[in-house]
Amino acid sequence: MHNLATKNRVTQAMSILCYPIIFLIVSAISLLAITEKLELGITTFFTVLFVIFYFVVMERINPFRHSWHPSKKEWQRDGRYFILVMIYGAIGAGIIRTISIYLAPQENALTLSQNVLLAILVSSFTGYWLHRLQHKYLSLWSFHGIHHTPNKVTTSNNVVVHLFEVIISAVTIQLIFLLLGFSAESVFIAGQFTVLQGYFIHANINVKMGWLNHLIATPELHRFHHSTNLQEAGNYGSELSIWDKAFNSFQYHPERSPQEIGVTKPHLFPAPSAIGLGILHPFKWFISSKGKRPNYSNIAKRTANRPKKVPSTTHDIG
Repeated sequence: MHNLATKNRVTQAMSILCYPIIFLIVSAISLLAITEKLELGITTFFTVLFVIFYFVVMERINPFRHSWHPSKKEWQRDGRYFILVMIYGAIGAGIIRTISIYLAPQENALTLSQNVLLAILVSSFTGYWLHRLQHKYLSLWSFHGIHHTPNKVTTSNNVVVHLFEVIISAVTIQLIFLLLGFSAESVFIAGQFTVLQGYFIHANINVKMGWLNHLIATPELHRFHHSTNLQEAGNYGSELSIWDKAFNSFQYHPERSPQEIGVTKPHLFPAPSAIGLGILHPFKWFISSKGKRPNYSNIAKRTANRPKKVPSTTHDIG
């Protein structure tokens, strides 16, 4: 009995401290990289590896659902996707470098801390609307839906994404950064936060974030985003949850969790393990004649039957 009580206290402590610990570590790494003038791109890469390692360990120690532990085949799939995401990111970075040569932007006069805060706000706001639009328009859902095909939400399947999604998101946000004159250091720190949040919200960890759910995106919120119950599948913010609250797409239900994860019509998508077919899937949409395009859902009917408190763009094309 005593051992059980001790185990419960440890589990509860881990549920609360899991995020603060990794947040402080990533913050320290970011500060060290700037003060010691380390190569920021390499630092980001090793931060990604460390964040993945940390959350994967936490998933084994304190899982939200034991049944969500990745199988061997899922690890192999996600490993391949990770390599592809690195390639996609390099392509996006190359596009931005080319654009920056022609724009020759000037840095703004804000301090580093002001730049970081503004960069996070701009990045999260832009990401929120890009994500929301990907759930509203069928043409965009044709590639974003690939991310929703797994029936689990885990650290590793954060990287199950399409080439188009990575490049569109990266180029759009980085272009805005360029136009606003953010310093390289502030963009780096904002990027570190984005990396941390991206893997955190997908982590299969039993965390209890309390009031922080109303400020930042968390696993408690993002699991509902992956729900096949479209009435609860809001929460488009990957970094901050304030935009979901501001634009009426916030879904927080601490007393329960989503029953089923995935897409509502999986037969219209390639299997999550079929990476090549997943890459080609959006082209099927764009080259098909209008009448033969995949009918992911009946948008008008779902919108008409939806309770008023649920945003009209919540997984319109699940």
